[in-house]
Amino acid sequence: MSKPAKIGPWGGPGGDEQNVQVMPGRLASVTIHSGDTIDAISFTYIGTDYVPYSAGPWGRTLNTESTITLDPTDYVTGISGTFGTAFDNDRVVTSLKISTFKEKDGSKTYGKPNGTPFHIPVRDGGRVVGFFGRSGDMLDAIGVYFAP
Repeated sequence: MSKPAKIGPWGGPGGDEQNVQVMPGRLASVTIHSGDTIDAISFTYIGTDYVPYSAGPWGRTLNTESTITLDPTDYVTGISGTFGTAFDNDRVVTSLKISTFKEKDGSKTYGKPNGTPFHIPVRDGGRVVGFFGRSGDMLDAIGVYFAP
C-alpha cells in the first residue's frame, strides 16, 4: 500500500487535535452523531499494517447516530459539508455528506448545512481511507487521508 496523503482540515480552530494510531489503508465504517451540527465522528479502518483499528468518537455522542458500513468492494469517493458558527460562537463542522463508490450521490446529509461549504472530491480511482481533525464538545474540524 502506498502512503496516504492528508488533505484539510476544514472547520474551526477549537478543540483538541485528533488523528489515527496507524496510517490508514481502508475505511471499514464511519459513525456520525448529528443534530444541528456534527456532534461526533468515529470510524473503523484497516491500517497499512493490515490490522483493524477504531478511532473516536471525536466529539460527544449526542443526538442521532448513523453508521455507514463499507464492504471490501466499497469505498468513500468524496466528502462535502459546511462549517460555521454554532451555539457558543465557535466554528465547527455543521454538516457532512459522504459519497461512496456504491452510493455515488451521498444522498444523506448529516447535521444542518450552515456556513462555509467545503468539498473533497476524489478522482482517478482514489479513495478516502481515514480522517483527522479537531474536536471538543463537537467536531470542530475534519480532514481526510486520501489514497490513490
